[in-house]
Formats: sequence, structure tokens, C-alpha cells
Amino acid sequence: MIELTSSKINIEKLERHFYQYGWIVVQLPNPDPVYAARASLLAELRRLTGSDIITLEDYHEVIGDDKNHTELQFQLTQFFWSQKLASQVITAQLDLFKAFLGQDLNIQSKPHLRITRPGKPQDNIGYHRDTYYGCSPFELSVLVPYTDVPPESALSVLSGSHIRPESDFSLTQIENPEVSKGSVKHQLGFLYAPKLIDPSCTADMQPVPLAVGEALIFSLATVHGSVENRGLVCRWSSDIRVVNALAPLNPSLKAGYYEKLSRSVVSETAEAYNNAQLASLKGME
Repeated sequence: MIELTSSKINIEKLERHFYQYGWIVVQLPNPDPVYAARASLLAELRRLTGSDIITLEDYHEVIGDDKNHTELQFQLTQFFWSQKLASQVITAQLDLFKAFLGQDLNIQSKPHLRITRPGKPQDNIGYHRDTYYGCSPFELSVLVPYTDVPPESALSVLSGSHIRPESDFSLTQIENPEVSKGSVKHQLGFLYAPKLIDPSCTADMQPVPLAVGEALIFSLATVHGSVENRGLVCRWSSDIRVVNALAPLNPSLKAGYYEKLSRSVVSETAEAYNNAQLASLKGME
């Protein structure tokens, strides 16, 4: 992990590591919103379950049934979205993301809240590259844990995969009988037509342990994922996408997928000019 300060040399170290490996782990400069999000999720979990002793870590000991788990995860995800918890986390680290992506930033409006129980492979989506599904290598994924994640419970990455061609990875596309397009599980981030990477291509996957207050940041071209939480505690995390507002993206990306996070003063004034021009043209009609 690289400690982050505002000094140029540390940003350069982060950039070098990211360029070489396709991912970095940082201690967030302002972790307070992460701890606040953790507390909010715990309070909502206790409200929904009616239990005042359940914790994020032992969630799986109380919620073992898959149907109940899916319903509860969706309720918690809607709460996560409504409270804008992800946006609060990222906004508190803007200097980091501006250094990586520039002044003009957009953030995913509805990032996934992951709840991965020990010994439940069905809670995972396996190893994959988000570029398989129309995503852009200009986008970053920011994995923020709300529980400490030891190696046996962690997401894994394939270092250096972010600059390898798609042809390096043999794929088999299948239908997922548990997920349909637009379903609750699809909204939770599960794939209805996953593309499975041949195991021979993922032999060098390495787990990335994290503590609350840290984040794993990786390119959407980096092979990543998990097949099973083999630890003893439940893994709670969110993967939040951040992108430069001017970057080329898949034109089929659904409206509202991203929302405004920050803008440079030049972009703000350009937007004001364009709005004035548009209003003037409408007035002439």
C-alpha cells in the first residue's frame, strides 16, 4: 500500500504503480465518510432485521437463506443509493482523483453494494474484465471496504492485465439461470450472461487485503474478481466508478449512469456559455 499525501512525489509513485500493475491500494486521505457509511449501513441492517446485536462481520450467521439475503441486500443497496454514501466517500478524496483523472469528473450514480458471505460462491461473480461488457479503460473502479478484508476474503487482481489485449484471455459465454436482465440480482451487479475466463489465464491472480479506510483502485481493463469468500467474516464493500467527464465512453451507456462530481472553472464557464446560447436560440423560435 502507498500512503497518500498531497506531495507530488507520492502521486508520481501511485501513477507508476498503476501504470505497471493496473491497480493501487491507498490509505484514503479522509476516511471519515467511510466510517460514517459503515455506521449507517449497520444501523439500517439492524432496523431491517430487528436485531440490535447483528454486525456486518457476522451477517452471514444470521442471514443464510439466499432469497432473504438477496431481498435484504437490495433494500440496503437502495438505502446506500438514497443516502448518497458513495458520493460522500469519493468527494472527500477529490484531490486524489483529480490528480489521476483531471478536474472534470463524473461518478457512478448507483454503485454496487457488495455483501459477500463466507462459503457462498453464489455471492461472487468470478474473475472478469469490465471491458468485456462495454466498459472503457478510461474508467476507474474504486473498491471501498466497510469491513476489514483479510487475504482469504479479498478481491483478487491480475497485475499487468490492464494493458494486455482481449485475445490473451480465452472466454466462454454462458447463461446465468439465476439472473435475468433487469432483475433484482442484475441491479445488484450480478451478470445474466457472464463471460468466463479460462482458468489457465488466471493462475497468477493475487488477493488484495484491505482495512476499513483503505481503497483498491483499478482500471476497468484489469482482470479482477473473486470466486468465494474463504474467510470467516462477511465482506461488505462498494465498487464506485469514477471517470473524466470528457473521456470517450460506450455510446450505449444508459442515461444517468454517471452524474457530475466536479468541474474545472473552464468547463463551468463553457457550460454556462452553451446554456446561454441554447436559451438564445430557443428564444428565436
